[in-house]
Formats: sequence, structure tokens, C-alpha cells
Amino acid sequence: MNKDIDTNKFLCTMNTILKDKPFIVIDMNSGSYVKEEVGHEFFNLSRSSYDKRYYGYCPPNDNININKLGAKQSDKNINGVLVIYVQKIENKSDREIIAFCDNATVHRNGIDIPSLQRNLSKDKKDIRCTFSIESDNLHDLINIDRKFIIRIADYNAHMFRMQRFFKGTYPELDKKISKYLEGYLYEKELDDDFTFQEEIQNEDLSSGNKLINTSEVEPQYSIDNGNKAVKKNSRISKQALESANYTCSFDKEHKTFTTPKNIPYMEGHHLIPCTSSNAERFWKEQHRNIDCEENIVCICPTCHRCIHFGAKEEKNRIIKRLYEIQEPKFKQAGLNIKLKELLDLYSI
Repeated sequence: MNKDIDTNKFLCTMNTILKDKPFIVIDMNSGSYVKEEVGHEFFNLSRSSYDKRYYGYCPPNDNININKLGAKQSDKNINGVLVIYVQKIENKSDREIIAFCDNATVHRNGIDIPSLQRNLSKDKKDIRCTFSIESDNLHDLINIDRKFIIRIADYNAHMFRMQRFFKGTYPELDKKISKYLEGYLYEKELDDDFTFQEEIQNEDLSSGNKLINTSEVEPQYSIDNGNKAVKKNSRISKQALESANYTCSFDKEHKTFTTPKNIPYMEGHHLIPCTSSNAERFWKEQHRNIDCEENIVCICPTCHRCIHFGAKEEKNRIIKRLYEIQEPKFKQAGLNIKLKELLDLYSI
């Protein structure tokens, strides 16, 4: 039995997804917007009809000192930034987090692209709104029950005087914000994955034909709560589990329990993470769909949770082993990816 992970004693420590990211907190709907409701940030929380991405304005004037986000003086933009939008609570000075982009590109200066149709009418003039933030996804928190309130009196009455602040300005608040957003992502990923794993378990492979050459089929997408997601096919994942004889690919000695269908319970995991950005990239660059059997590993729930939420050392050990197993299958499906590149996708 592989001693790297003891399934009886192993405890997955949640990977700190956001705490190491640079971030900026942006105060929405302030300034002239409050009076006239025509501020450039009017479009920040709406997906562009042009290319289905999010483009955000940062008041005032859309110029962000990206050096404070880790950029060099010569850089025009910086990637991998956490952008947090807040708005004032009615009749109070406190702010509430209403949305965030966890992997945005932030530009030093505002950009004007006519085709995005970011147009407003102000003072009887047509205005085309600039943007300095762009992202594939945005997490909309407006309607969730558990709110995060920034109580201005606890920090600085003028903290939003410039309508923004950067990570490091209020270290204790940084920790609280990161913990809150990580908790949201943790719960969301658990819910999403639980739903998909349930779909896999309910798949009946005895009916219908086996799906083949699925890496050659263009991926499809859905929009859920502001997020673009790949429409994963649970039948493909069930085929991967059956091909692995319902044993954990990391360690065949890992045991779980028997399902009502009298087979060991195992879960399907896309080794190349099946995010919309990854799916778009592999289709654009390699004309391959990553929702294919060759990219899906059969693993026990403990290993699966570790990949998603474990410490980097544990994740690294599992993913390296799974890559060794899947690499020939990647080549068979026409997927070209090196180990280092795969580890980068897991932020390892």
C-alpha cells in the first residue's frame, strides 16, 4: 500500500486559495453615480454581450497603481489579481462586499474598446466607458445570506476617500476578507462537485453507446450566477471510472464503500482542471476538448478532496503520480501538456 497518504488518518488542510494573491477593494456606486446613476462602473457586474467577459471600471478616472499589486514600472498590466467590489450600505458609512473576480487582469490605464458597447448618456452627451479590469468570471454575492460588512469605524473613516484600497493597507481586514471569500469558494466548489459526482453515480452505462473521441468535440458552456462553466458530460466520467475498475488511480489499495449498484464508490476528476478558461485555451490552441475520458482519473474521495483542498505538498505528490499514469492517454487524445504546466494550473 502507498504510504504517502493514510486514508484512515489523513486530514486535508484547505489550500489557502486567495491569501497569497494581490488584491484591490473597489468602492462601487459612489461619487456622481449616486446622484445620477450613470457612473462608468454601471457595467462592472454585467457580462459583456460582445464576448461574455467582465470589464470593470475603477473610480475615479480608471487609473490604477498596479505597482501596488506587484507589477513592475514598465508593466502595462498584471494578471492573477483578486478584485473585490463593495458598495455602501443604505444610511450607513459601512460597506458590503457584493462581488469579486478571483483571477482578473488589471491594467495601469483605462482602455477604450468601441466594440464592447460600454455606452452611457450623461449631460446630454454620449459617453463610452473605459475599463481597467477584465475577467472571465465574476462571483455575484449580492443575494447570498452570509454577508461580509466592512465596518468603517473599526479602520479609518476615510478608507474609501480614493474609492479603493490595496492589500496591505489594513492587514487584519485582509485576513478576514480572504477567509470569507475562501469560505465562499470552498462551499461553492463542494456543492458543484457534489452535484456532478451524484450525476456520475446515476449514469447507467448499460443503455446507449459508449462515447468515443470526445476530445475532438467542441466544448459547450453554461452561465451560472455570473460564472461561465463547462457543460461536463457525466457519462464520460462514468466511463473513466468503469475503465479503471472502480479503483483509486493514485493507490489501488484505497478502499471506500459499496454503492447501491454494488460497486465501490469512486469519484471522477479532470486532471487538467475543466474550467472555462482551460477549456477555451485547449480548444483554441490544440483543438481538443478536455472533458474527455483520457483526462479523467478515477480516485477515492479522500484523494479527490486533497487535490481540491489539501496542502501543496500533498497535492503535488498526488498530481505527479496521476500525471505519470495519464500522460500516455493525454498523447492518445491529442492533449499536449507538460508536468510543470499541469502543476501551475493547480498553483503548485
